[in-house]
Amino acid sequence: MLRFLAYLFLTATFVCQASAQRGTHDPEFEKIPFDKWLDEPDQLHFRWTVKVPRAELSFHQRLMSSIDVRLDGQDLESSRHDGTLLILIQLTDAEGAKYQEHGSIELNKLDPDVKEASIDYSQRAFFVPGDYQLAVVILDTGKGEHSAAQIVVHVTQRPREWLSDAWRTLPSVEFIHNDVSPESWYLPYIQGRVPWAASVHTQAQLNIVMNVSPSGRAAGSSLASLLPSLKVIASPGASSISARIALLDLGRHKTVFEQNDGQESDWPRLKSSLKDASTASIDVHSLADHQDNAQYFVSEVRRLIRSSAHEKSCVLAVLTKPIAFDRGDDLAPISLEALPPCQVVYIRFHAEPAVRPAMPDMGGGMGRRRMGGGQRMGGSFSREPFDQLAATLKPLNPKIIDVEAPDQVTKALIEITKAISK
Repeated sequence: MLRFLAYLFLTATFVCQASAQRGTHDPEFEKIPFDKWLDEPDQLHFRWTVKVPRAELSFHQRLMSSIDVRLDGQDLESSRHDGTLLILIQLTDAEGAKYQEHGSIELNKLDPDVKEASIDYSQRAFFVPGDYQLAVVILDTGKGEHSAAQIVVHVTQRPREWLSDAWRTLPSVEFIHNDVSPESWYLPYIQGRVPWAASVHTQAQLNIVMNVSPSGRAAGSSLASLLPSLKVIASPGASSISARIALLDLGRHKTVFEQNDGQESDWPRLKSSLKDASTASIDVHSLADHQDNAQYFVSEVRRLIRSSAHEKSCVLAVLTKPIAFDRGDDLAPISLEALPPCQVVYIRFHAEPAVRPAMPDMGGGMGRRRMGGGQRMGGSFSREPFDQLAATLKPLNPKIIDVEAPDQVTKALIEITKAISK
């Protein structure tokens, strides 16, 4: 059967409101007897299932999963021209707090061939480890019929998880809206912050530099991991740490965003700066127009470090994708003259590794090799330029961390914490 992968959370309505107590309340639940329907026999006459995949660590340094509902398109054929399917989701944590959200599927917008398809609806969410009772009600507003299901969800964490203490301060569940980028990367509406340095009491200046210069690679492949990582690092959760953020556009020799008040990042202004520095507004060859792009980076790093001269501890975190400069660019490393001591953690974000199609099985092997598989080409980062930016900081003896997955950002947080505490 043809699977019609219509991830209809794209059109879902998100009106969930936070209550004064733990949990979130969705006003849509007040319009129906939700709890009563959970105990009643189903009225809807179509097949559907609900599953929750294993939660995985995200670049927001939080466990993320989804509530996945699959509906049989053949059973929806008779309702295709009328009404809406309302999908109401409620998660109850071990303390009894309820987290509610809903979305909808407009039946008149379904493909005419829906009877030969399955319809997938997905609602993502952040979780803290624990057990949850998941209740899902589906209401056909045209027919007034409903169906309900309940399952137990167990969210686990890795053994000896470094973030486990920080997660204890977070809401059990936070639903993730389906926004467009860059909101979909930064998630400005998410209230929970991971206080990864809450146990640190050393007075410190944490300087965070993010390189937003364009490259030949699509911008989204790096910003999707850079932005949530910036959000996490800039919110250490310790009053003794003052965070300063600077976004650098090396091609324009411009600091497109800077904030040094130690407060929550100013998302509207940050978003505007990203648009200004996007690949849509800058030619990808603009880096070749200057011979001192690297030295602009060096000068900005010196400026930030010197501003930390009166702090007990100085730490510099650099977030960047690999970047190669034009031939002839001045790559002289930073001078330590007149600089106070500063620990540097250089976090280098990589795109997905290159994949080479597998060769078809031409012999009489034991099994059939699937076309479209692949393997890494040479190394993990073979599609990227050789990074020349890190070498400019060599006199500072940076701790370099290569990032392909969220757990490597956790490693970077550990190194930053160690650096602050030295």
